[in-house]
Formats: sequence, C-alpha cells, structure tokens
Amino acid sequence: MEFLVKETDEDTFFRLVLGLVVPRPIGWVSSVSKEGITNVAPFSFFNAVNDYPPVFMVSIGDRDDGSFKDTVKNVLDTGEFVINLVSQENFREMLKTAEELPPHVSEFEVAGLSEEKSKLVKAPRIKESKASFECKLYKHMKVYDMHVIFGEALLLRVDDRIVDEKGRVDFNLYKPMGRLGGKFYVKAFGDGVIEV
Repeated sequence: MEFLVKETDEDTFFRLVLGLVVPRPIGWVSSVSKEGITNVAPFSFFNAVNDYPPVFMVSIGDRDDGSFKDTVKNVLDTGEFVINLVSQENFREMLKTAEELPPHVSEFEVAGLSEEKSKLVKAPRIKESKASFECKLYKHMKVYDMHVIFGEALLLRVDDRIVDEKGRVDFNLYKPMGRLGGKFYVKAFGDGVIEV
C-alpha cells in the first residue's frame, strides 16, 4: 500500500505517522508564565538532537482556535523550561497533565504533582520525575503549523537510584514510558502495551 502525501487526507496521515513512528519518548515539559503560573504538559514529538552540549527538540501545535498553547507562550516569554521524563510510576499523573486547562490553572495542582525548585531556571521541575533537564531556549522555529522548540540543557537532575557514577542507566529501575499511536502507550521495560 502506498500513500501519496498530497492525495491523502490529513487525518489519515496523522494516524499513520503516529502509529508507525513508535515508540516515541515523552517530553513532560514544565514551564512558568511571566505572571508566575506554572504549567506542565506532555509531548511525544520530542527527542534529543545533540549529545554535548545536550540539546532537545519538542514540537508543539497550537490550540484549536489558533492561539499558542501555554507551553509555547511560556517558553517564548521566559526563554526557559524543564524537560521531565515519564516512568511507569508517574504515568497516570502525566495523562492528567495532557488535558487542556485554562492558563490560570496549574497542572501541578490538578495532577497532584510536587513542584521542585530548579537550580538554573525559573520553571520548576516535577519532583516525581526520575530525571529532569533544566533548559534554556536555544531556538524556536515554525515547521508548517508546528512550533519546534530547541532547548539546551544546563543541568540534569536524576534519581541516583537509576544511574551510576559513570552515567549508566538501570532501565529496570527507570521504567521509562513511550507513546504509540492513538490511545496506546508502551512500557519500555515491563508488561508491554497500555491502552487508555
């Protein structure tokens, strides 16, 4: 079967991309507005693009009405954010932060997450996350209708139970989660696919 992009409807191609480019890591981005309201949102169009200095990419669409999502607005306004990583233990809380909430409501409160003060950026880390990269905005660009945000990591906070002094990760303790297509997620180490 072949799908010529210009002759295939957008929804079909969306499902194909999300279902075939898997598993995708989840960048659980925490940010803060100029007014001091914290925000958390997960994005599966996320990955590392450089190892040293570490640079990450997060791709974020606009709201249905065409306005910026809170994460994009906060990052562009402040030039800072934190990429937290998702593991099995905080998977349900991550799902709660995916809901669209008004800008004056903090997803930290809605999901029952703890804000942890960052060392080098104003945006808080998610205390329950096993690893968090404090980032400064490296570059913002538009790719069609998506905002692509590149963040250079300034500091990594990682649970010392999941790494050793040489940086080797114990995946059985980390228990990372990945995104598949539709309602499906995958446990990188464990019992396989989860449908929500």
